[in-house]
Amino acid sequence: MSIRITNNSVSAVVRSYAIAPLAEGDTIVWLELAPQHPKVIGAIWASLVNGTREFLRLRDDDSGQTYTARGLNHRYIRKTMDAPRIAGRARPKFMRLVAPAMVKLDAATFGKKPFFAGAWRWDDSQGVSQQLAPATALAAMLEQGTHLPIRIGWGPYLLAEALAQEYAAPLVTGGPAPEGYAIQPDAPWADIIAEGVKRGHISLNGDCQASIAVAPLPILTAIHA
Repeated sequence: MSIRITNNSVSAVVRSYAIAPLAEGDTIVWLELAPQHPKVIGAIWASLVNGTREFLRLRDDDSGQTYTARGLNHRYIRKTMDAPRIAGRARPKFMRLVAPAMVKLDAATFGKKPFFAGAWRWDDSQGVSQQLAPATALAAMLEQGTHLPIRIGWGPYLLAEALAQEYAAPLVTGGPAPEGYAIQPDAPWADIIAEGVKRGHISLNGDCQASIAVAPLPILTAIHA
């Protein structure tokens, strides 16, 4: 089974992806390309950022779905590294692209553009696996990027309310991509917080009585492959 992404000229093998259901169209916010020829890697990257809003086709044999999505139309956080050379050919490249709004909420665009709260996993210095849940990431991003007096413990309540009021939607993912949510720019966080304190769902001490219901995946531009 495999995942492939195709533009107007090349097809590349994908390790993982995340697509956000945005008002302007389904958008790729995370993409890992498996090691392959650097010209193929470069062609896909160019289609995602060149400003033409080119549609790319992403076929996921694991889920049996084919998605049509666009790139951000501007820069990603890009990580690349060389892979072992095969039979004297050009050295393959591995590339990971991450939407900047998936790792940091820009205060200058808060309330104007969507952002993305993801789950992050890593091993600490002792080799112990650690995890940051999407709800915690959401609270941390709001605390860091806004004037609101957010407590990190409010994360489950904030995400649950955003989902219930349709200001958040889960990302569609494949492969080992992080779970996450697209957060709409017009979410009324001040009202959500005030209502939560009034009803006792959250407290100024950082307590939270909310839980997150499993949200259905959004309907993207997809057909059965």
